[in-house]
Amino acid sequence: MTVLAVLPASASIASAQLHALGDDFVLASWESDGPEPSGRVVPTLDGEEVRPPYTTLSVRTSWGGQRVLSILRAPRTSGAPVRFVAQSRVVAEVLAEPQVPDPDPAFLLGSLDAPSRLRVVRFLFDFARSTPALRSDAGFAAVCRRMVLELSPTPSPLVARALATDELLLCGGSLSSGFGEVTGAVIITPGAVGPSPFEVCIGSALDRRGRAAMSLLVDKALCAPGNLLVVLGRNGLACRAFSAVAPNLPSLTERLSTRRDTPLELRQYILNALARRGRSDATAAAAVRELQVLAPLPKRQVADAKRSIGAALDLAVPTGDGGLFLAGWVHDPHGLSGGLTVHTPFGGERRLEILEHRFPREDVAKLFGTAPSTDRSGFVAYLPGAPEPAAALQVHAELRLGSGGSIRLVPPLRPLSPADARAAVLGSLPPQHATPLVLETVIAPAVAPLHAAHMASRGEPETVTFGRGPETPAVSVVIPLYKALEFLRFQLSSFATDPGMAGAELIFVLDSPEQRDELVHMLHGFHALYGLPMRVLVQPANYGYSAANNAGVAASTGRTLLFLNSDVIPDQPGWLPVLLAALERAPGTGAVGPKLLFDDDSLQHAGLYFDRDVRGRWYNHHFFKGLPRDFLPARRERSVPGVTGACLMMTRETFDAVGGFCEDYVIGDYEDSDLCLRIRKAGLDIRYVPSVELYHLERRSISRHQGYTRGVASEYNGWLHARRWAAMMEELAARDWSALPPPPALEDSLMRPLSAGAPTDTALPVAVPGKSRLFGRANRNRS
Repeated sequence: MTVLAVLPASASIASAQLHALGDDFVLASWESDGPEPSGRVVPTLDGEEVRPPYTTLSVRTSWGGQRVLSILRAPRTSGAPVRFVAQSRVVAEVLAEPQVPDPDPAFLLGSLDAPSRLRVVRFLFDFARSTPALRSDAGFAAVCRRMVLELSPTPSPLVARALATDELLLCGGSLSSGFGEVTGAVIITPGAVGPSPFEVCIGSALDRRGRAAMSLLVDKALCAPGNLLVVLGRNGLACRAFSAVAPNLPSLTERLSTRRDTPLELRQYILNALARRGRSDATAAAAVRELQVLAPLPKRQVADAKRSIGAALDLAVPTGDGGLFLAGWVHDPHGLSGGLTVHTPFGGERRLEILEHRFPREDVAKLFGTAPSTDRSGFVAYLPGAPEPAAALQVHAELRLGSGGSIRLVPPLRPLSPADARAAVLGSLPPQHATPLVLETVIAPAVAPLHAAHMASRGEPETVTFGRGPETPAVSVVIPLYKALEFLRFQLSSFATDPGMAGAELIFVLDSPEQRDELVHMLHGFHALYGLPMRVLVQPANYGYSAANNAGVAASTGRTLLFLNSDVIPDQPGWLPVLLAALERAPGTGAVGPKLLFDDDSLQHAGLYFDRDVRGRWYNHHFFKGLPRDFLPARRERSVPGVTGACLMMTRETFDAVGGFCEDYVIGDYEDSDLCLRIRKAGLDIRYVPSVELYHLERRSISRHQGYTRGVASEYNGWLHARRWAAMMEELAARDWSALPPPPALEDSLMRPLSAGAPTDTALPVAVPGKSRLFGRANRNRS
């Protein structure tokens, strides 16, 4: 761009000087006794605007004039006039010389007050920040060093205190209490000038000299002796010189674990800095986790019966997606508290104004001598938010008081694995207080991401093979195992003596890998005894009923699939071909299930149906549960809303079409009815086959799962199931299933012969949910 300068006769043009700023840039300076130049000052060479970048600063001198500094690219034409134009007027000029001297800091900073000197240094740093070529120019670094040392000739030392990672050090020093707010930090090395990789941390407490501790996390390569840290503040500048790094520095974890007085703000600063570096540095990410695990904050609560207020955070679980689950108690009979403020280790803050979901805590009532019937000190809460830069394992909080004071609370470390954290959330309140509102607004938002994180950690199962199975099995039998192995000898002995099992592929999926050696030893003995071929898939961890079945299907080769519980024992041989025939005989059938019996020969299952309880919640129920084995309505093959996953047969084609078992449910509940409802949604039928009878020793495995027996997992699964399928369950519950007789050609052939003396009339109507007491005991959960 051509710049036209208007030069009136009265115009005064200042004589400028050029100073070298490294290889590619120069600093022009001139004095003016007039007002500060208005508008943009444009440097020109031979009447043409110089190529950006360039910038100008004007500061007032002690004698009342202006000192103007301009940074621009170094002119390459010797003797060419360099002019500086403001509002079409030339305000200064200088001839380009082949050799430009280095700047004299005393000259440039002389006759300037402290704020103006700070502005000049900032001017250099700010221009370098926006000009990458200048930051790595050794000549420019030397100029900055001389300028800073002109202001601070004897920098205080900055000492390495601990080794954060192999490449990061924690350094420490101090600042005057009057330094004020820190606005930036710059590191000067012999070859470069650049912003500090991390901001500095200034402690809130003062030492005996009235100075505040200053800490900096910095790359080890920048900690060489002679390098300078320049701390910039609104009120001044502080220079610190890096000291030589001492050998055998303690690790950061060692330092924090041995110094219990480490200020909380320093701890948060370190974690925040490491977390940001951890996005691109695996060792820094590991340090974040190690620091929280190996040097956690000690638990802190107020649980003194002599005080009129008490509180504790028993559990604080950041869920990984930005959410935060809290569980604890507050005893506040006088209404002194005004809410809870929670701080994460990376500087995040959440506020909880009202503890909405309260429930009794017998332990708190006993501590403070209150009546258990009136105690409502327990609470759970979920606070949404943005994801943290790394996994937060421990937070701290303040219970705010109306006076403006607070009570500090520190919960224990969050359970480390997502599965343990999920179990802790599910065990945080009694099941009777898991209302639909609590499940929807508190439990589900916390459990869902934790469950997803646990499932995402899944690895490939180990496969152990015993013998050679059939090349083209008619049926693949998938049997999930968790804890309960004592029934396998009965199940395997019945399989080994049943000719109908000869063409079946047998796949066990162990979901409790700690039993791997025990199970392999057991099956090795059974294989030697019976010669029965089978495979075992050992899951890396417990991922639940659905995941075990899906893994078994992925490893199977049969066209037809049978899902069978390990505590289901056939009553007599030949049952598998009969069940398979029932699946293939009725067109449009998506799944079939047999009659299941308790060990006292009473009915456990004759098909699933859905009904509400007195509070309107949907549950799974079994037709005729608890009634006699030969109860006539239970002897008819018919369509049913669903069948239990304890013994469920379907084709692989149907399984794939509906997406297999849903893995969103926790531990093992409602997955089978969810699968049945998806089969029905696909327009396929589900049939109950009474001619096949098996004994089911109900729920022996799931009862050994702590997450189920101690928490609200079943309530959560029921809520999730109803949320997805309420409309379809309503529609199925409205049908009259007694009006759906079996095909006439099948009724006689699929009836089990009755014992002598038993009635043979089969014309009794099948009872309908809600219309008869013939359904027997209800089972509210999956079996």
